Amino acid sequence: MDKPSPTTTAAIVAAVTGVFSAGAFKFYEFILKQKREAQQEEKAEQTLYRDDLIKRVERLEQERDEHLEQIIDMMSELAALKVEVKFLKQENEMLKFRIEAMR
Repeated sequence: MDKPSPTTTAAIVAAVTGVFSAGAFKFYEFILKQKREAQQEEKAEQTLYRDDLIKRVERLEQERDEHLEQIIDMMSELAALKVEVKFLKQENEMLKFRIEAMR
């Protein structure tokens, strides 16, 4: 058998290298694409989770504000009722004295 010429060897090496380089590039490109997709999915999940938390916080703050308004209203009513009870007690004592005075 004849020994291949250096030009033929160089051409074969260049062709093999080219084939493997293209394959390696495609493989590397595939790996990068997979990583990018995984990062996008993770980011989408985090965004969804964040949006859910924002909605929950808004709802809880609204409920808190409503409950604070109810508490303020109840405190006002309680203060009015305390005043009314105080006057009713005074009136009750006056009526007791009148009844005692009539006897």
